[in-house]
Amino acid sequence: MTLNVVVVDDETPICEWLVYCIQRASYECHVMDARNGDDAFALIKKQKPDLVVTDIRMPGMDGLELMRRTLEILPFTVFVILTNYAEFSYAKEAVSLGAKEYLLKSELRTTDIEELLSQVLAQKIKAGQEKTGDMYQSGYIDLYNFFQTQEEPDYADRFWTKQGMLDNVPYQILCLPGKKTQEEWKELVQIANDEKKKFSDPVYTAVACEKDFDYCVLQAQQLSELTSGLIKSIQTRDAVGISTVFHRRCEFPRALHEANTAQTATFFTQEAPIYYASICLRPALDRDALGCKKQEILAMILHKRYAAAIDLVNEWFAEIHRAGAVDLAWAVDSCRRIVLSIEERYYYETESSSQAMVIQTDVRQCEKRCRELLNDLEARYCNHCSPLILASLEYIHQHYADNISMAEAARRAYRSMEYFSRQFKEEVGENFNTYLTLYRLVRAQELLLQTDLRISEVAEKVGYSTPGYFSRIYKRYKGITPEQERMSRKRQ
Repeated sequence: MTLNVVVVDDETPICEWLVYCIQRASYECHVMDARNGDDAFALIKKQKPDLVVTDIRMPGMDGLELMRRTLEILPFTVFVILTNYAEFSYAKEAVSLGAKEYLLKSELRTTDIEELLSQVLAQKIKAGQEKTGDMYQSGYIDLYNFFQTQEEPDYADRFWTKQGMLDNVPYQILCLPGKKTQEEWKELVQIANDEKKKFSDPVYTAVACEKDFDYCVLQAQQLSELTSGLIKSIQTRDAVGISTVFHRRCEFPRALHEANTAQTATFFTQEAPIYYASICLRPALDRDALGCKKQEILAMILHKRYAAAIDLVNEWFAEIHRAGAVDLAWAVDSCRRIVLSIEERYYYETESSSQAMVIQTDVRQCEKRCRELLNDLEARYCNHCSPLILASLEYIHQHYADNISMAEAARRAYRSMEYFSRQFKEEVGENFNTYLTLYRLVRAQELLLQTDLRISEVAEKVGYSTPGYFSRIYKRYKGITPEQERMSRKRQ
């Protein structure tokens, strides 16, 4: 059995080494490569690989965005994320999006590649052994071939005709969280069959799966009765999303998307089931405004204004709660990202190690986590900083664009430079110059993401007279250049 693999990395030596290792593996692999996310996405859509090994930081579309966009159309694709960065937030986000592995390039060995290929191949072989055609022994329909043939004309109609689905008969799709056991699959198939027996008219029911979701396809002239009967049997077990009513088999992709979108909405509410019709007319969120508010929150944390950050967090979540169908996937991702950003800053501020990886499963958990971290920071800070250091921080926040120095700050505090430097480091956790640099870079990031000022103008507004030096400092601390930071605004 052949594995189709795509390798994506903008570092040519790394990319070529990975391709070489995969080609030399004891497994039969067809390997292709790309040097950036945009080219990789085009290649993936054409080749439909089993495995994608991608760098996390690349020009244009990064590895996480590549994974998000790929899994929307090819959910069975296995992703492995590579990076030079060991930050906890990157690992957590990669796992939350569905990555199989998160590996540091500096620790990657040939044996790791061999083991990875072995696992993916074993998974592919097992899936083939457990089903006949598109049907698992449990009665579940595997949607792998449905997604793999989506570039072909009339693929949906042909696939569902083969499964016995009726045409021109009303149908709805129910979406549930996936990854069930064979026994749970059998139980759900049995529930659907039991509901089917209650009707004398032609009725079609099927239970299907892809990697992260299960679907119940219900088709009958008395569709509302069939749907409500099934919901009564399963709604206490899972959060259910329900599509609108369709009639033609060729409309199945749209119905599938609606059911999936409605299920995603359960992230924001405890009420279930969620009907797509109830969320599709909600107005679009102002994504730019939410992005700006997030940057304000992170700036407030850097300024050690934790109470203000908590107020902004409350405002941010109040707005994100209103997400409708067009924004739901983005909103869920944004909720998890804001947790990651605050966690990353918390661990940095407290010099503590990252906790065990916990992926928030709903918006309430995200809100709770953000407030817990900010409340803890506020408690630590209020009991820690002296009036002298508080005044010095305020001086930095007001005059960061000027040519200020630690000598001037010490003079204003009526302390010697040695005393002031030691006390600042003890109370703030950073020396004066590092704190000033980080503060300037946060303000620079705000300008890069929220304005169209030239890089030289941004540099000047945050206290750097030389744009080249500003760019080097930005790359050193942020990991990307100011130009790359600005480009990221287009992908938010």
